[in-house]
Amino acid sequence: MLLGEPKPEVSAVVENYLQAIYKLKERDERVFPTRLAEVMDVSIATVVGTLKRLSKQAMVEVGKDKEVNFTDRGKDLGEAVVRRHRLAERMLTELLGVAWHRAHSEAHRLEHAISPYVETKLAEALGYPKTNPFGMPIPGYSDGLYQPPMKSLTQTQPGESTMIERVPEEDRLLLEFFDDSGLRPGAQLKIKELAHYKGTITLLLDEEEVVLGMDVAEKVLVRAS
Repeated sequence: MLLGEPKPEVSAVVENYLQAIYKLKERDERVFPTRLAEVMDVSIATVVGTLKRLSKQAMVEVGKDKEVNFTDRGKDLGEAVVRRHRLAERMLTELLGVAWHRAHSEAHRLEHAISPYVETKLAEALGYPKTNPFGMPIPGYSDGLYQPPMKSLTQTQPGESTMIERVPEEDRLLLEFFDDSGLRPGAQLKIKELAHYKGTITLLLDEEEVVLGMDVAEKVLVRAS
């Protein structure tokens, strides 16, 4: 879908599914109904029913092994939803001063209402940003974006210095902790301790210690070189 084209009339529920599929594929995950049910927090029966509807609307194809893949139309629509969502996150934090940890949930409410016309004006007002506040590329505006090699915090070594590239955006309480601790994309840090026996990793940010559990650290991506 070209930027600025009229927005197809699809329901918010359909847009949510397309966005979820797009984000999973963005992480190089194969998408199956069970995984989609987990992400959407609904029953597998609900997912299967919705996928049948999306298949009839030529938005997805479900293989014999139950793997879900986009059609060209579905990919374009999913990309458009993600683009509006990430632009909305930028607008909320940069233009409206909304707290960083609230941006994702608030943008989820706005993404369905942003028209293609408003989208183009919003992108212009923001200076055509290439990423959202959490380090994820904005489809349609991230062309030419340099993305350095990345790895999880759990793959670092004690004494290593690196920079945060991406943080998970879905958990508001976790984002609030990150916000208070200074764990944002662009933040420089040093690995003080990697204690697998305790299940924790200790970071130094501006000489302040921040301790994360391994499950959280796995989701934080830092520059690999």
